[in-house]
Amino acid sequence: MQPVTRRRFLRTSAIAGAATFLTSEAWASAGAPLMHRAAPAVDLAVARGDSPERNCLAAVEALGGFARFVRPGDFVVIKPNPIGTSPPEAALHTHPAMLAAVIRACREVGARRIVALSHDSRRSMIVNGTAAAVTEAGGELHALEREEEFREVVVPRGRVLRRERIAAELLEADVFINMPIAKHHAGSEVTLAMKNLMGVNWDRITFHRTDLQRCIAELASVVPHTLVIMDANHVLLTNGPGGPGEVRAGRQVIAGVDPVAVDAFATRAFFTDPARIGHIRIAHELGVGEVDLAKLRIREFEA
Repeated sequence: MQPVTRRRFLRTSAIAGAATFLTSEAWASAGAPLMHRAAPAVDLAVARGDSPERNCLAAVEALGGFARFVRPGDFVVIKPNPIGTSPPEAALHTHPAMLAAVIRACREVGARRIVALSHDSRRSMIVNGTAAAVTEAGGELHALEREEEFREVVVPRGRVLRRERIAAELLEADVFINMPIAKHHAGSEVTLAMKNLMGVNWDRITFHRTDLQRCIAELASVVPHTLVIMDANHVLLTNGPGGPGEVRAGRQVIAGVDPVAVDAFATRAFFTDPARIGHIRIAHELGVGEVDLAKLRIREFEA
């Protein structure tokens, strides 16, 4: 049987009526390139220090380096959180230095094309430094503002979501890197890796009008991750997602392949018990990832 890569899974899901339920083995392998299925030495890497760029690169290196996730010729899609017009210290958007470092690292290991995208305002991306970081590092920036830039996929495990329109470029990517920032959120309590996916889908209003927590988890169930790199160098503790609010100097980057595990670690470190957050708990129940940190191999170190 042909292996289920993330691109093949997403393309299959995009065919109307093709609501094929994957086995747990196939589902687990869908989020990683074919050549990188060996279990890593650690599940989560947490690099701490005063340099967001150094923390970012050190955390990924602890997981095996970018060559473990990106092959020569790959098309890479990166999803930062690019909102707001404040400096990075306000903890509203992914640090531009991290984003630039990841793009350069992907280019160094042979990626043929790198696109940073989000369903957000291009103006904010220009003002807060996201746009310059992407283009100067050799990537493309796409502010997704038109419905035709999205394509419908089936949500096999959805109870609220049956079909969802997500970014068409994400369907074509070989590698998906989610780069959120850790923040409080008035509606979902936290906005981390899985909540950051609401920048790859079109209809966010439905999420807020129905069941936000479940919709976030169900969306995460159809977006296999290759890598998650969480910006927790500065963390917005209150009045999120737009601030201004209380900011804590987290001085760390959290990296892993499991968005549930990364979100659980960040939630425990800065907010509350991750089992209290609806979308984290539901995503675990859907088989997206692991919420119990005691089951994970976690490496924490100074970068």
